[in-house]
Amino acid sequence: MIRALWFLIKVSIVVAIAVWLAEQKGTIVIDWAPYKLTFHVGMFLFALFVLLFLSNLLFSIIKGTLDLPKSLRRYKDITDREKGYRALTIGLTAIAAGDSKNASYQAHRARAFLKEEDGLVKLLEAQSARLNGQEEKAGQIFASLMQDKNAAFLGIRGLLQSAMDGGDYAGALELGRKGLAMYPKHAWLLKIVYHLEIRNRDWESARKTLYRLEKTGEIPVNKANSDRVAMYIAEAEDAQSRGDERELYRCLNKAYKCDKRFVPSVMRLGEMFLKRGNKTAVIGMIEEAWKITPHPGLVPLWEQAAPHSAKKGDTLARVKWYERLLLLNPESVEGLLAMADVLIQEGLWGEAKKYLQKVDVLGPSVRLYKLWARLEEKSTGNDEAVKIWLEKASDAPREKVWICSETGHVYDRWVPVSDHGLFNTIVWDYPQSRHHDAALRLVSKVSNEPLLEAPAKFASSR
Repeated sequence: MIRALWFLIKVSIVVAIAVWLAEQKGTIVIDWAPYKLTFHVGMFLFALFVLLFLSNLLFSIIKGTLDLPKSLRRYKDITDREKGYRALTIGLTAIAAGDSKNASYQAHRARAFLKEEDGLVKLLEAQSARLNGQEEKAGQIFASLMQDKNAAFLGIRGLLQSAMDGGDYAGALELGRKGLAMYPKHAWLLKIVYHLEIRNRDWESARKTLYRLEKTGEIPVNKANSDRVAMYIAEAEDAQSRGDERELYRCLNKAYKCDKRFVPSVMRLGEMFLKRGNKTAVIGMIEEAWKITPHPGLVPLWEQAAPHSAKKGDTLARVKWYERLLLLNPESVEGLLAMADVLIQEGLWGEAKKYLQKVDVLGPSVRLYKLWARLEEKSTGNDEAVKIWLEKASDAPREKVWICSETGHVYDRWVPVSDHGLFNTIVWDYPQSRHHDAALRLVSKVSNEPLLEAPAKFASSR
């Protein structure tokens, strides 16, 4: 409606101008040699307009004829570009589908049609070469991409993928650092470098990279701190294997300061203090951790840190020593079980029974029923009753263990790097739930495998 109205307005303006010109009085005389021409003003202006219009039309026809070859070339360029982009799209889809033959064909077509888009074409050529097992050729293409400042990132990405697939993690780390120097704000590269530094056990560099990831918000603070603790303990293990006692203590102390409630660091540093005869430090560490995270692994350490009067033989002192631990967290199952165990050892069976009954209310467990069986054996010697308790223990829910959150493998103690090369994936949890979660993650990973992903052995979570 608005367009029609605007058209009518324009026509009305033209008609009004024409009428106005026609109504104007006067003539225009052209006196040229023997010719003398006289025109009405309106007719003269109209003739001038027609002349200009025809001149412009003639000029356009001549110019269009002269520009025809250029226009044809431009049209060909446009159609070639469309064909080239279509070939790129189909080729990359073929790469994702693993169709090496079609990928190579589309790479050839893209090269023929897209002469200016060299980076994308080279990427397709390199990926199709990799798909056909031509790693050397693919490496050469990726290396050439690095010489192009606009496509250097694609080259680094491809070379990184090739290096990691080939197990050359040292080479991959070098490439990753080179790429990070060129693209310092790429979070993807920063994460890859971090995982590669962990894989190469370059703990000091990994901590610096972790700080950058934490600062940019790519890794949550709690996870970053967890990784930092794991790195210090891994470094401590390396120092222990070298026999470097001073470095071992430094790393364990750093790990403990990062998280004073993380049981593995408390246990390792505590064992070191015990060897040095510093029981006071061990007691303080256990008490601080027990208030928040009571753990069965701390009980043997508490036993070793006991004063001489609380050793076996002095029943009252020993019971009071464990009461001190229990009072730090009165409702903890671990404290109640530890107390019951000591009471059974000291022959205070009635008191032990009270503590076991308290745990019974909180829920069944293997250790609970085994302690009931031992109490029955010590107090009554009733083999039938002992058998019943042991049968209950065999049917009781599985208890928490050190288990890899990625593979479901159970460990006797926490380690920073698992048997499968996974970093910081050992957690204190129930084995059955972790097996299920690990299976779900594996299915999800296989179904959604990206073009380039940090290998599972670089995973880092607690």
